[in-house]
Amino acid sequence: MTIFDEMAADVVEIFAEFGKPIRINDRHFSALVAEPELSLELEAGGFNSAGNFTVKMLRSDWLVSKPVVGTLVTYDDKHFRVIRLVSRPPHPLVILTMEPV
Repeated sequence: MTIFDEMAADVVEIFAEFGKPIRINDRHFSALVAEPELSLELEAGGFNSAGNFTVKMLRSDWLVSKPVVGTLVTYDDKHFRVIRLVSRPPHPLVILTMEPV
């Protein structure tokens, strides 16, 4: 068993206890979600939501859902778009950076 296998087993337990539900492509997953820091920015024509936050999901879930930059994700009944993705095999986590739609 490699260190990454051990990390993956530990992360599964952490997600089971502390994970938050997210939805990608009509499939539900558990993820660690940083508290979103969102604000309103004044733009031509009015205010627009701004800000971003990170979502850490299991690589095994990522391989099933295959989100890419631009994918819509639902969290807390709100829609967000993936703007960055960090995947470093064989690390057990994939990190998504999200912003409001």
